[in-house]
Amino acid sequence: MVTEEELANMSPEQIQELQKQNCIFCHIVSGRVASKKIYEDDKVLAILDINPLNPGHMLLLTKEHYQIMPQIPDDIIAHIFMVAKKLSHACLRALNAEGTNVFIANGAPAGQKASHFMVHIIPRMKADKLTTFDLSEKKVSEDALEQMRIPLKNKVNDLFGIKEKEPFFVDKRDKESQKKVYVEKEKLENKPAEKRQEKNNKELNLDNISSFLIKNEPRK
Repeated sequence: MVTEEELANMSPEQIQELQKQNCIFCHIVSGRVASKKIYEDDKVLAILDINPLNPGHMLLLTKEHYQIMPQIPDDIIAHIFMVAKKLSHACLRALNAEGTNVFIANGAPAGQKASHFMVHIIPRMKADKLTTFDLSEKKVSEDALEQMRIPLKNKVNDLFGIKEKEPFFVDKRDKESQKKVYVEKEKLENKPAEKRQEKNNKELNLDNISSFLIKNEPRK
């Protein structure tokens, strides 16, 4: 067993190697665990889920071990969704499905139960009675929308290399104190890219890994 303290002292590379050793889906990719293969190339493997939400439910796995989407290189992401598109099309034609759900559980709060990135492709029929996401509308205040918009926009700009930034004020009645928070945040984000990326990688690898490795849950 690995303790949280031991995990905290590991490098991102050591954590990733430990994940591979404990990951049932890495064992499936390597052939050490049997699976019902649907598609395979040098980057991905698609298998039937042994506990499907609907008949034909497929799991599209990366062959390299990644825990969550932000860790995956852009060219691999592009390939994953090209393959997912064809698998979805196959569901419609081969299984006479009337639709498909294509989704990713990215992190434990989103329903991810295994520490290996995957895309779910689920055939759907009108009468299958499978519950989908709760899409009921929620009322949000103008201030709440702004509190979500500014940090999201600033981070998106950062990821796309756009230098524009907007100050972030949680409470319009206390702009001066919140401005200090923004300045400190900006200082952190302006650290050299290499150090920032190294910190982000470690955080991504540590996200929910302790519970997975300690409990060694085999399923997604």
